[in-house]
Amino acid sequence: MATIGILGMGTMGAAVGSALKASGHRVLTNLAGRSDVSVRRANERGIEVTDSLNQLMTEVEILFSIVPPDQAVPLAETLADESAGISEKPVFVDANAVAPQTVQRVVLLCENANLPFLDGGIVGGPPTADARPRLYLSGDHADAVASLDGQAFNHVVLHGPAGQASMFKMLYAGLTKGLNALLVNQLMAAERAGLFEAYVEELAMSQQSLLARAESVIPRMPADAERWTPEMREIASALGELHLPMGFHKAAERVMQRLASSPFATESRETVDPDRTVRDTLREP
Repeated sequence: MATIGILGMGTMGAAVGSALKASGHRVLTNLAGRSDVSVRRANERGIEVTDSLNQLMTEVEILFSIVPPDQAVPLAETLADESAGISEKPVFVDANAVAPQTVQRVVLLCENANLPFLDGGIVGGPPTADARPRLYLSGDHADAVASLDGQAFNHVVLHGPAGQASMFKMLYAGLTKGLNALLVNQLMAAERAGLFEAYVEELAMSQQSLLARAESVIPRMPADAERWTPEMREIASALGELHLPMGFHKAAERVMQRLASSPFATESRETVDPDRTVRDTLREP
């Protein structure tokens, strides 16, 4: 069994830690600067908390970063600094929702610090007893985490350099979360135009799957919107590097910003009101 570090005790990070712990691994984290919710999640799952990042990096063999996209590079900078003087450095798995250009910034930091780096992209929801997300991997050192396959994640190793796994994540999230943003925008437009009831009635007749998706995801979106806002920016950047239109996901970023300023944005995934409707979620003061 391995000693594994996880930085980021959000819903995903905490669930990954719990799944790895259930598989017999020792799981550690550091909670400096993290929220009370993150502290509670770690404590509830029995994840060990180190006194410092340096202690964490000294004790673990594999270190996962699962943080909001805008925290990925600052965290990598800190880890690169902290790794100085550590003789047996862990394999650093950046499993954040970032563009390949962002990955290359992290790669450079790790190379300069002699910190082994592995690019990862998570597709799917947090692991449960019944289902696991996929962890797409690219670049060197995939063999270092091979023994974890089928525990917290099902691994998919992509051919190609670091950045390919993150690009895959951008493609997937650009579709799923981009569609969520489009649903929010169109239903908000219907509300402002005084056509909400008629619009929903038509969707119920001709676009049942889209309406069901809206009813399922929109009430929960304010809880995630602050984290998804920079993710839309990363997706736009990734598409721009491929000389494809960026405007849709820049607009999706604005939709997420609006939801992040909602009174419901103080909720976590665990505290979302299950009875709140789409209309209540989108209603403006």
